[in-house]
Amino acid sequence: MASKLTTLTQQKTAAQLQSMTQESYKWLLKKIAELRNPSSIPAGIKRENWRNANRLVLGGLYCYYYDPKTKDDLPYYDRFPLVLILERYNDGFLGLNLHYLPVKYRIAFLDKLMGYASYNDEDEVKRMRVTYDILNASRRFREFKPCIKRYLTTHIKSRILTIQPGEWDVAVMLPMHQFKGAKPQQVWQESVNDIRNS
Repeated sequence: MASKLTTLTQQKTAAQLQSMTQESYKWLLKKIAELRNPSSIPAGIKRENWRNANRLVLGGLYCYYYDPKTKDDLPYYDRFPLVLILERYNDGFLGLNLHYLPVKYRIAFLDKLMGYASYNDEDEVKRMRVTYDILNASRRFREFKPCIKRYLTTHIKSRILTIQPGEWDVAVMLPMHQFKGAKPQQVWQESVNDIRNS
């Protein structure tokens, strides 16, 4: 069964993708604005889309504002990560920040991961059933290396937005990254070099 991402990238023209991305970007920006000012969630945005750290689901995709504990020691970091959760700990979690990949690589990587998707009775994706060990054991998933990050819940500086599975294909294409310390092109080039050398 072809994934939604494969269908999207094969059947949509560049103009259609651009139009869809602009519409979806505006819609998602409304959600993101609420991360900073959550006092009133607009009508149409489901309250269950918002999570706190102790309710994160393994294999779910989330975004939030983040201030790393070790930011002074990092060459760069993403202040607004888009993270697929792999493991949970008492003080945080391990995840894949997909923003560290160029968009083309993100789409291809997420498409590969769809082989580990868990579906509901309506044949809709619920979450990913992928682990660090699975990713680390296969050269097929080399894209994970620059994305793997450890996050501390005490350094999350906003509410956490759940990206619903039906929104994943759009979310990976949107320019929501907020890199500090380097331009996106530098981050992505280093990630691609890391992938090619692994």
